[in-house]
Amino acid sequence: MRLLFRRVRYQGIDHDLDMIRNILCSSSFVFTDIFFLSLILAVFTFVSYQSIAISSLIFTGCYTSCICLFIALKKWLRDQPD
Repeated sequence: MRLLFRRVRYQGIDHDLDMIRNILCSSSFVFTDIFFLSLILAVFTFVSYQSIAISSLIFTGCYTSCICLFIALKKWLRDQPD
């Protein structure tokens, strides 16, 4: 059965992996991911605190701290010599 299927060329797989890597490392994807992570955390904390003000404060704090961490890591990792 193995002989019936052609092997995929390595360059084709490499191109697909580069495309996926570029999408996952893009800033817009990371910002969207952080937004939904913060939103989920805010919704789950709303259940325990029963306050929209505290939930929005947790959302803002989590979103801001994650964005700052992402920007700092991006700057730190980009400035490293090869």
